[in-house]
Amino acid sequence: MISFLRIFAYACIWTTPFQIAFIFWCIGIVTGTDYNIISLSTIELIENYLSYLIPLVHVAYTWFSNPLLDWVFSLPIILHTSFKAVASTWLGFWILKRTK
Repeated sequence: MISFLRIFAYACIWTTPFQIAFIFWCIGIVTGTDYNIISLSTIELIENYLSYLIPLVHVAYTWFSNPLLDWVFSLPIILHTSFKAVASTWLGFWILKRTK
């Protein structure tokens, strides 16, 4: 169990640069279009820039609660991803500290 937690912690930490790069890509979209930080929601990003993920969104709507997914997909992507990057990095370091 300890080895699984360490692998999970390292995965949380190692994905941080990819999350930061994604945040900068979203900021580039905001600066180059009429969107602002609050108006670029997750679903709008998927529909306009990551359209190949739309079938996964439809599958998610069959598995999970529709109001929950409506709320998650309406969150501003830059704020949502920034919070997720900070939280996953913190969680990774916290797990590593606890398992040593």
